[in-house]
Amino acid sequence: MGYGYQQITDDFGQHPILGGFRSRVVGVGPQVGYLFPVEDMQGYLNLKAYGEFAAENRPAGWNAWLTFSISPMAPAGTVAPPRRMVTK
Repeated sequence: MGYGYQQITDDFGQHPILGGFRSRVVGVGPQVGYLFPVEDMQGYLNLKAYGEFAAENRPAGWNAWLTFSISPMAPAGTVAPPRRMVTK
């Protein structure tokens, strides 16, 4: 997984002598997620971490996010059973 960020407009409020001060960065790293039952709902736990490099006008390093959510289970009738392939 990864992302790229390129600021396309100048920052506001800086002194005119400093110039536009546009930033950029590239991040790459792993992501893992896990679905599990929570009574009649389903839980989802996700961890992702990105190492940033090629940074200009911003700090570089590591960013990490931990996400937890609970949502209703998908209705049983909406999931189609797998179709078997028949060859002759």
